Order: sequence, then C-alpha cells, then structure tokens
Amino acid sequence: MYLTPAQKVIGRRNFWRTAGRGIDLNQLNLETSVPRSMAGGPVKAGIVGLGSEGDILLKQCLKEVIDIQAICDVNPAHRTRASQWVAQTWGRQPREYEDWQEMAQKEKLEVVIIATPLWTHADITVGFLNANVHVFCEKMMAYDVAGCQRMIEAARRNHRLLEIGYVRFYVPVYQAAYKNIIQPGLLGDIHYVRLHTHRNSTWRRTEKPPFVGYNPSRWGYPTWETLCNWRMYKHYSQGMVAELGSHQTSMTEWYLGSIAQSVYGSGGIYCYKDGREVEDHIFMTFAHPNGCTVELSNILSNDFGGLYEEYLGSKGSLILSDVDGAMLFSDEEGCVEGAPVAGRDETLPWKPDWNIGYRTEIFTFCSAVRRGTPLLCGPERAIKSTAVALAGNKAMDTRTRVDIIDPTSAH
Repeated sequence: MYLTPAQKVIGRRNFWRTAGRGIDLNQLNLETSVPRSMAGGPVKAGIVGLGSEGDILLKQCLKEVIDIQAICDVNPAHRTRASQWVAQTWGRQPREYEDWQEMAQKEKLEVVIIATPLWTHADITVGFLNANVHVFCEKMMAYDVAGCQRMIEAARRNHRLLEIGYVRFYVPVYQAAYKNIIQPGLLGDIHYVRLHTHRNSTWRRTEKPPFVGYNPSRWGYPTWETLCNWRMYKHYSQGMVAELGSHQTSMTEWYLGSIAQSVYGSGGIYCYKDGREVEDHIFMTFAHPNGCTVELSNILSNDFGGLYEEYLGSKGSLILSDVDGAMLFSDEEGCVEGAPVAGRDETLPWKPDWNIGYRTEIFTFCSAVRRGTPLLCGPERAIKSTAVALAGNKAMDTRTRVDIIDPTSAH
C-alpha cells in the first residue's frame, strides 16, 4: 500500500487514538517495560546457544529477574563473549559448557533458554524437560512436527512449562492492535492479509572460526561453513519460512484465530549462487477459513518496505510496519475519534520495539514459572505455525497446492 506523508500521519493518529487506549506508556520504554524484580528472587537459569539470537536474548536478561548461572555453546568464541558479558553484568563468571547434556546433568536450574540451530531444538528441549527444567526455546519450534510433538509430550509428562520465542506476541504494538482493533472487530470481516520481510542482503554470515583448525564435526557439522551458515543447508534448516516467515504467519494465526487450510508456494535461489540449499526468495499464498487469503513474501534482493503486515477488512485497514509504524484507516466512528493519548505525539510512528519484546517474553516466562502468569504464545500455537511453514515448503518443492492438517486436532 502506497501512502502519502499526509495519509501516514492520519493513519498513525487513528492507530494511537484506538490502539493506544489504556496503554501504560511505561511499557513503551525499554527500561520500564517490565518490573525489575521477581518473586522469590531471580530465577536460576542457563542458556544454550549463544550465536546471534542467543546473544540478543542474553542481553535482555535482567539480573534482578533471571540469574544466568551457566552457558553452553559448541563455539568457544561465543562462550567467551557471553561469559565476559555475564561477568560484567552479574559480577561473576557463569559456568561454561560445551555439551548441553553435561550442563543438564550437572546444573540445578529452574529454566533454560535454548537458541541453537533448528535441527537441535527437539532433542535439547526434551533433554532439559526430562531433567525437570522449564524451557524457553526460540522459534521455529522444531525441525518437523514430530519433534514438536515430542517437546509437548515431554513438557506434559514432566509438568514443566514450555514457551516458544515468537516475539511478536510480546511486543506492545502488536498486543495493543490485537486488544483494541482485532478483538473488537473494528476491521470488519478480514478477507486479505499481506505479509512481507524484505531484505537486501545475502543472509550469509562471515564469522571466522574460533581458532585455526577448529573442527565441529563431532557436533554434526562437517565443516565450519555448515555450522556458521547452518540456515543455508536443508539438513539443519527449514529455510526462510522458518527463520523469517513463521514470525508473521504465527501472528496472523493469532489475529485471525485460525490455522491455514492450504497453501500454494513458489520460490528459488534467484540471486545468490553460492552453494546454499535454501531459497533466497519465497512466495506463499495461504487459504484461511471464512474466505481469507494470506500472502507471504520473503526476499533477499530488495529491502523496500522492510517488515510489513497489512490486514484489509470490510470496515478498515491495519498496517504494522517497522519503517512507517502502525497505521489504521477506517470509516468507523470509533476508529477515528477519541481523546489524544497523553504524552505522545500521535503523528510519530509507533514501531515494533524488538528489545522490549525479548525482555517481556523472558520476564513473562520467568513469572510463569514462579507465579503461574499465562504464556502468550505457548507450544500449541507454535506447533501449528510449524505445520503451516512446513506445508509452505512442500508447496514450493512440489509446485502444487498442499492441504494443511492442524496437528493439535487429534489432542
């Protein structure tokens, strides 16, 4: 959707006056977004996987809330970096592990954060759940639906909590849009949704090995390249729909209250002929119940538009953008009137703040462990998102329509 600067201002003002109702402005500031205390003291925690995503999560752990006592990574450079940060933040060195199984056996933890390559999620999660540790695992939930089911069954069997890191569920702008726009039905009947993550980059990492001769083969990676760029290889990764697209499709399942019934897909390696096995462009069209079509576009050749979600209803349109912020357009009286939100310039974009989202999901998970606070995503949502993403990949591979079966329907 192409908008003039004046139209963007109108859309932002509409969004603020509708979605901004009842919002605690402290939630929109990283330093005040979550309380700096935890009932019973900080939760004893470990973290497995300290690459880019694990490092982001670690940096949003507040020492008053979560006590990082142990860290684990097969890359010693990642362990050193994380250990130094924890020492500077907590005032002491965490215990370091190369093998997650040794960590699960030796440590007495309440929770563990898992941010390892996708193909390892199920085994590591089940291992810690069986050790009676509550688990926060990054998205996508697992490499396949069977892995997701193993994780859910282990959580139930051991009476442990399991949360999956779809950060949008914890970002205030998405929460506000859902509570004050989607739930009240202000958009009317939604028949079309457009999602895209557009980047102008190779998606390839250029990190150097931790030392000359480093050999990760005993961890299942025959070369440094396959460890460093595991997202590029199908043995370890489910590609862009898992790493990028499932963030947006999971959010759409939340907003629409449904799982897609079928999907068409196309894509390929169009730009980067560098030995990768997963597509650098993907396009998927999902059919949801009640006649709603959801289009997903993930590309690496052009970053115009950035991250963008557009919900078109019979009574209005909602846009959530990391470039232009959140906007609402509607003829409904309740969507355009109301008192201004105190302390805010309604013409400025209200954009997703991912750090607030990460911090909030970590705090909420720890609070769920200690006080029973509800989780906002949960494994039942996440397994559905996995099934949808995998169906999209199958549709691309076969160039056919793929029906999607709700993996929770038999439970």
